[in-house]
Amino acid sequence: MITLKPITRHFQKYVSFLEIGSIGIDFTEDKINLVQFGKSQDGEIALKSAFCIPYTSTREEILSSPKTLRPILQKAIKENGFTGKSVVTSMPSSDVRILSINYTSPKSKVDSESLLKALSDRIDENLSEYVIDYLPVRTSDTDEEKLALVALVKKELVITYLELLRLSGLTVEALEIRPAAVKRLIYSLVEPDDYRNLLVINFGSNKSYLTIISGRRLLLDQELNFGADSFIKKMSSVLEMSNESTIDLILKHGFEFGESNQLPETSYADENVAKTLLDIAKPILSELIEEINRVLIFAASENQGKSISKIFLLGSVSNWNGIDSYLENKLKINVEILNSPLKSFSNSISESNGDYIYTPHMAVAAGLAMRGLITYG
Repeated sequence: MITLKPITRHFQKYVSFLEIGSIGIDFTEDKINLVQFGKSQDGEIALKSAFCIPYTSTREEILSSPKTLRPILQKAIKENGFTGKSVVTSMPSSDVRILSINYTSPKSKVDSESLLKALSDRIDENLSEYVIDYLPVRTSDTDEEKLALVALVKKELVITYLELLRLSGLTVEALEIRPAAVKRLIYSLVEPDDYRNLLVINFGSNKSYLTIISGRRLLLDQELNFGADSFIKKMSSVLEMSNESTIDLILKHGFEFGESNQLPETSYADENVAKTLLDIAKPILSELIEEINRVLIFAASENQGKSISKIFLLGSVSNWNGIDSYLENKLKINVEILNSPLKSFSNSISESNGDYIYTPHMAVAAGLAMRGLITYG
């Protein structure tokens, strides 16, 4: 049983900060998320500010010009309680390729040349055009076969992104990969004894990501062509309804009805509708379950047969009632929704401006914002 740390103190209006961290900025598929933490007088991580900015156009258009982005960020930072212009961020996920690479090197050593050779055999492109970072996953004193998680981004994209943020008035303290931020957030929420094999599923609008955390290692990060938009589109086709009407139906009724139903008592949820929605969703979810099962097999093979002990759900689809129960029943693994990752931290956000702590979309920005404030991750 994995338990969340008992650090929740909701709406503590006046938190005095001994130290304030950088602003975590995450450019998702459809919004900009900003989070900032600090260390309170008792040394705990406390939420200082959080804000979400929906795009008025596409992400590509927003990120194409500092003239467009600068006023958006400056206004958000100035009006929502953020301190400073120092940020920790990650490249948009569409620009980053994350691969698991097997390679051979001398025992107990990480040989970058051997890793790059294995990578060049896998990628039929000029590696000199990329910024490459890697995290060792498997090293052994007795085995020369190694495994690493490798992130690749085109150099020109990195330079353009960093220059965009500089011209927007920000100072980039660190550029991270998204799964590292997710790991940092998860470690801040679970007890140290529970740092074992965990699977985090982060649902996006068009893509989703399966991230395996094993001890203090990132074991795997896999992108899936599965997201809320495609899910809704397939459901709408069967129901012969508009996407908007289908979303309303799912939010109203969910996919489950009973004692574990999370809908409010005043909801007009109907048991028959919920069951019908689940029947329609099952073939769509079966594709996701197949991918998860492949990842579970990989995790066991890399951890002497030890299985995933818990699954955390983040992002859009995790908000839909009954998804967690269905996955738990099919996978036979405890599933928990982190639908309010910021809510676990004491904070100084007023109730009138605190809606963002109740959304699961802030997870990556939160993990980015914790960099430098914790001694792990």
